[in-house]
Amino acid sequence: HPMNAEQVREAVHDMPPLLRALLVERFARSDLAYHNAHHIAHMLDGLDRWFAAGLDQRERRILRYAIWLHDAFYDVDATDNERRSADIGLALLRWPEEELSELEACIMATKGHVAERRLSGLLVDLDLSILAAERESYRRYALAIRDEYRRFPDAAYRAGRVRVLGGLAKARL
Repeated sequence: HPMNAEQVREAVHDMPPLLRALLVERFARSDLAYHNAHHIAHMLDGLDRWFAAGLDQRERRILRYAIWLHDAFYDVDATDNERRSADIGLALLRWPEEELSELEACIMATKGHVAERRLSGLLVDLDLSILAAERESYRRYALAIRDEYRRFPDAAYRAGRVRVLGGLAKARL
């Protein structure tokens, strides 16, 4: 279930005010069936469960922001969602250049789900972890993705999904 505005507000309470307001607006009122606050919560939970022990405070902060920002802009018809999402972080955060570069690399890695840096790889793993979920969670994911792309006829949607999932499989070989 997506988080309500108060839950999103609480989850991002320590972020800069403009970014906080944008994330509350984006995720508390999302009509997207999958790319919503539930997806973000799933990734944050995975970060805590699987990777937290191996990360220092700086890395953890970069990944937390990258999780919130990686789908900050999401339009099924756009081809530059990741670029626009990364640009939000770059515009609103006053971090050292190397940390902004790491954040940008993380977000941009979610475009093709191929990462060349360690933190980017962790973010991609978190973003794709639903593909390894138990059967019922995966089924809900598949139905939610279909709902987001409902404007496409079944044949076009299936061809697109085969392309996406085939590309992911090849990238992992």
